[in-house]
Amino acid sequence: MTGRRSALRRVVAIVAAAVVVLLLQSATPAAAADLRAAVCPQAPPGMQGFANQITGWVKWGVLVLIVISAVMSLGAVLVGRIFSHPHASRYGAMGVAVVVMVAITYTVILVILSAPRARRGADVR
Repeated sequence: MTGRRSALRRVVAIVAAAVVVLLLQSATPAAAADLRAAVCPQAPPGMQGFANQITGWVKWGVLVLIVISAVMSLGAVLVGRIFSHPHASRYGAMGVAVVVMVAITYTVILVILSAPRARRGADVR
């Protein structure tokens, strides 16, 4: 019973500390507004070209990894069929399914990244 009581005391202490922190944060809205104002909402000038270059490298890197994964998965299916190894075939088939899901996700992310940005002041819902 003492183990449960000490665990309960720790949980109560953590919850109490979290409540105190939340109350202190909500009690000083001016400090929070100053902190939000200090955060830069835009990238510094001249950074867009560098950001585009990094995004391009990441896109091509992920595409290469998808192709390599697809080839490896299909190879595992082929090796499993040739050498009658059911585990390799099963893992290869699961790999192909995962690669297809990743490729779909990759395509969706590319569409999201290439979507035009909302105008300032526009009501975006």
